[in-house]
Amino acid sequence: MNTTLKVTSIAILTVFTQLAHADVEIAAKLIEASPDVAVTTDLAPLNQMKGVDILSAPRVTTRSGQRATVEVMRPFQIPEQEPVDLGVSFQFEVDVTSSSLTYTGRYTHTEFEGFSDSEKKQNPIFRTIVMPFNGSIQDSVPVLIEIRRDKDAKLKRYIYLTIKNV
Repeated sequence: MNTTLKVTSIAILTVFTQLAHADVEIAAKLIEASPDVAVTTDLAPLNQMKGVDILSAPRVTTRSGQRATVEVMRPFQIPEQEPVDLGVSFQFEVDVTSSSLTYTGRYTHTEFEGFSDSEKKQNPIFRTIVMPFNGSIQDSVPVLIEIRRDKDAKLKRYIYLTIKNV
């Protein structure tokens, strides 16, 4: 499945979910920053800072208790091998209560790291980070979730999560 088709599928899923009396909108910005930058939930100054990038900003509308998935991927093809999808995917499930929105989610990021040295052929090396997360959030109040990376990582990643009733 190519990238365009996946994005189209997500858009169709969103439209059908909205038509089914959707009640929760999830926005998850993926932020990458150098370790010396203090990342907060105030996006205005972050957009102006050096060393900070907003990599993707998927948004999906769903119903309380229904799982939503967003993928921002592209296929990586090596001759004579199955393609590997590189990029980010988010899975969310939100339960609406009278006082808050309770969420569970899973962040997955797959990246290409190079080729291994082999005498016969070069084998690709991929790294996949899977991080589950959960908590409670107030309607439309953002929360910042740090994605755990290697201690010596040059950049840190965060999920800037906002959930609101619609």
